[in-house]
Amino acid sequence: MIENIAAYISSRFQNSALIEDIKGSYPKPRFDEDLQIFCKYAFNQKTPEDGFDELAREITYHVGELPLGLKVIGSHFRGLSKEQWPMEVSRLRTYRNGDIERILKFSYDALCDEDKDLFLHIACFFNMEKITKVKELLGQRFKDLRQSLHILEMKSLISIEHTDLEDSEYYESINMRNLLVQLGQEIVRKESVLEPGQRLFLIDYKDICEVVSGYTTITGSVVGIDSKYWLSITEKSFEGMSNLQFLRVKYDLYHPNIISSPGPLTFISPKLRLLDWSCFPMTSLRFINNLEFLVELRMCYSKLEKLWDGIQLVRNLKHMDLTDSRNLKELPNLSMATSLKNLNLERCSSLVELPSSIGNATSLHDLRLFKCSSLVELPFSIGNLTNLWKLDLRECSSLVSLPQLPDSIMVLNARNCESLEKLDCSFCNPGILLNFVNCFNLNQEARDLLIETSTVNFVVLPGKEVPACFTYRSHGSSVSVKVNQKLLHTSTKFKACILFENEVDNETYYFDLDTLCVYTKTNKDCILLDNKGEDDEVGIQKRGLVSCRIGSEWRFSEWYPFITDHLYIFEVEAKEVTSTKLIFYFEIFDEYSKAREIKECGIIHLLEHHVDGDEKMETIEKEPKILIAPKMDCHSEPMPLGKCIVVYGLQIVYLKQYILYRSE
Repeated sequence: MIENIAAYISSRFQNSALIEDIKGSYPKPRFDEDLQIFCKYAFNQKTPEDGFDELAREITYHVGELPLGLKVIGSHFRGLSKEQWPMEVSRLRTYRNGDIERILKFSYDALCDEDKDLFLHIACFFNMEKITKVKELLGQRFKDLRQSLHILEMKSLISIEHTDLEDSEYYESINMRNLLVQLGQEIVRKESVLEPGQRLFLIDYKDICEVVSGYTTITGSVVGIDSKYWLSITEKSFEGMSNLQFLRVKYDLYHPNIISSPGPLTFISPKLRLLDWSCFPMTSLRFINNLEFLVELRMCYSKLEKLWDGIQLVRNLKHMDLTDSRNLKELPNLSMATSLKNLNLERCSSLVELPSSIGNATSLHDLRLFKCSSLVELPFSIGNLTNLWKLDLRECSSLVSLPQLPDSIMVLNARNCESLEKLDCSFCNPGILLNFVNCFNLNQEARDLLIETSTVNFVVLPGKEVPACFTYRSHGSSVSVKVNQKLLHTSTKFKACILFENEVDNETYYFDLDTLCVYTKTNKDCILLDNKGEDDEVGIQKRGLVSCRIGSEWRFSEWYPFITDHLYIFEVEAKEVTSTKLIFYFEIFDEYSKAREIKECGIIHLLEHHVDGDEKMETIEKEPKILIAPKMDCHSEPMPLGKCIVVYGLQIVYLKQYILYRSE
C-alpha cells in the first residue's frame, strides 16, 4: 500500500524527497500501532477514551499507514466534543482511503482564514526560518502571530524547533514537513493555474520567469517571489506588483543575474519588507523610491557601489547584509535607521569610511567589518551605539586607530589589524573579550591600556614576556602567590597572564575559554570542576587542586589561536582562600583536546575595596608593589590620565576606569 501511495504522490508532485517523507524510516506499522499514533495526538494516550473507540478505529483505518497523516488528523480531533466527532468523521468519509493530499488538507480546511494565510506564507516562503525573523516580517500582517503559530503547532501542521539549549524565542525556528510544504504550494498554484501572475506567491522557476519576462498578466495579488536560480529581468519586470512584500533571488555561481536591457528597474513595490538578492547586477538601488516598510536588506556578492542618495525613511530596517559587495564605496545616510540591529559589511574591500550618521543606529548590536581593507578609521559617533555588543574588525589592514567605543561591547575582534597603532578608548565592560592578535604596531600606550585595565575579561595582544606589573611571575605553568590573612576563607580575584611555547609543527591551533583551566593548591582532595562550576566529563580527581572561575559567567563561542610572542591575559577568581600562600596551575587544551605547553605565567592581585562616604581607600596586602582597583564611576575622570600623586605612601596613577597603586 505504501508503494502505491508513493507512486501516486510521485505522479502528482514529482519530488523524490516527498516520497522519502512518506516512506520515512518507520517500520511498516500494524493497525494497532496506527491506532496508537492517532490516539497519542487525539487523546494524549495510547488508547481511545471511553465512547470514542469505534470512531477512532474508523478514522485510523481511513487514514491508512501514513504516520504524518495520523499525526495531523489526530491533532485535528484533539479537543473536539463528543457531538462534533461524528460530523467530522462524516466529512472525512468523503476522502479516498490513503489520499494523503486530501487527508492533510482536511486539517487545513478547518483553520480560520488568518491561520490558513499564515500556513501558506510558511509553506511558500518562511519554512525553517527563526520565529524572531518571521515576527519581524509578518508581525504587521497578522494580529497575533504567536497564537497563530501555536494553533498550527497544535494541529501538527508545523513544529517549533529549538536550535540551541537556550530557552529563548531567538533560538526557535519553524519546521514544516515536506508533504505539508507541498500541500501549501499546491493550494497557491490552484489559485490561478493559467495565470501565475495572479497568485499569492511565485515559487516555481518557470512561472517566475514567465511573470518577470512580461508574458503573463500581472496583478497586485503577488506578495512574495522566491527564485532559487538566476533571473533574466527587464526594466519593467516588477511593474504591476504593487503588493510585493518579499523578494528573494538566490545566488547562482555559474549563472549570475542578468539585466536584459541597459536601463535600471523602473519600479519596485513601496510595500517591500524583504529584499534578498544575491549577485545583484546593478550599481545602486536608486530605483526604490520608498523604503519605509523595509525590514531586511540582504545583497551579498552584489555589484553595488552605493545604495541610495539622501536620507531614506528606513525606521523599520533591522538587518542589512552587504557581504562580498566588493565595489561598495560608501554607505548611505543612516540617520533614520534607528531600528537597525545587524550590519554586515564583511569583505566590502572598497569601503573607505562609515558615515557619521551610524551613531543614530542606536539599536545596532552586531557590526561586522571583516576584511574591510580600505577602512582607515571609525567615526567618533560609534560611541553612541549603546547596544553594540559585538564589533568584528578582523583584517581591517588599513585601520590606524580606534575611537572611544560604547561600554556595551562584549566582543571586540581586531585580529590581523596590522596598521593599528592607537586606542583612544577605555574598556569599562567587566565581561569584555578583546582580540588583538598580530597587531604588532600597537604603541606602548595602547598596550599598557590593555594590560592594566582590570575589568577586561580576556585579552590577547603581542608581547614577548610577562609584563613587570604582574607581581608574581614564573617560567612554566605554575606560579606562587602570597595573600593577606584578611582574605582567608573568602573569594578573591586576580589577573593572570600566560605565554605559549613555540609550536614544533608550525601549525596554528585554537582554543576557547572553556578549555582554559586554572587551579589552586589546597589541603584536600576534590572533584575537578570546569570553568562553569560543573563536574568534569571524565570525572578526574586531582589531589589538592581546586578550579578557579575564569572571567565572567557569560561565555561566548570565540576561538583564539595559540601563538607565540603574545600575551593572554584574563581574570581569575579563587573561590575560597585557605592559605596565605596560593599556587596557581594553568592548563589549556586545543580543539583536538591536546594540552598545549605554557612558557611563562604571571599573577597580580586585584584590589576590590571601594570608597564609600568617609571610608578610606586602603590596600589589602603589603607584599605586592602594584595593585589595580576600579574607580567608582567609569565616566568621571577627576585627574588627567596618567597623572601620578602620592597618598598615604602610595603612588596613585589614573588609568581610565582603574586606579593603579604602587607602593612607595
